[in-house]
Amino acid sequence: MESESRHERAARNQSLFREVNERIEAEAQAFGPMFTEFICECADDSCVEHVSLTLEEYSAIRNSSPVLFFVRPGHIVPVVERVVGGEGDRYELVEKLDEAAEIAFELDPRAEASG
Repeated sequence: MESESRHERAARNQSLFREVNERIEAEAQAFGPMFTEFICECADDSCVEHVSLTLEEYSAIRNSSPVLFFVRPGHIVPVVERVVGGEGDRYELVEKLDEAAEIAFELDPRAEASG
């Protein structure tokens, strides 16, 4: 049961950060192609670090899958996610696993908009 609650907590934390980043993206659209500081989407709800992405990078991640999140290097939680890519020392791309993936999918704001 402990791992299930950890999966749920991680997915909910990361989904909350994703929602905040959706707002950041909307505001940054006015500034054109440049790097924007997004909030690290790691499972640690006390993390305050940023990830520098272009709007194109952000959009590509968001549009590729509702179970993908970008985190600062070293901010992964292997029990609920696995690294599937990244961009050097800027970020790692993680994919949620099992129950965490189901919850992340359910909480994806872009899925709500299209469904």
